[in-house]
Amino acid sequence: MERHVDRVDVRQDDDELTLILGAAGVHVMLIRLRYAGWVDEVINPAGEIAPGPGAWTLIGRELCLDFGPTAATTLGFPRDCRLQLDVDDDAIRRARAALLEILDCACFVVDTAEGRITS
Repeated sequence: MERHVDRVDVRQDDDELTLILGAAGVHVMLIRLRYAGWVDEVINPAGEIAPGPGAWTLIGRELCLDFGPTAATTLGFPRDCRLQLDVDDDAIRRARAALLEILDCACFVVDTAEGRITS
């Protein structure tokens, strides 16, 4: 099942960096890096928290997150969670930059202006 996202926000303070993905005025998912311990995690709309994905891709406007079985169950997301980012190019750039920093330790494939990069 593919979810649609129509809003991308990035928030950063001294404690964390958070990518907020929303649709129709509600949060679809928050992807957060807590600087204390460099812990990446995902938060669902109900506020449940689980470890971030082990791998992810951002190709075009499709973001795919590969969650472990426990994280997927906790969050209520499929293990292969697909999000269609129905946002402008600037929002895609912000999301890409945030994901590269937050999910630094995960395997990834991402399109950039310079071409496709992988970890």
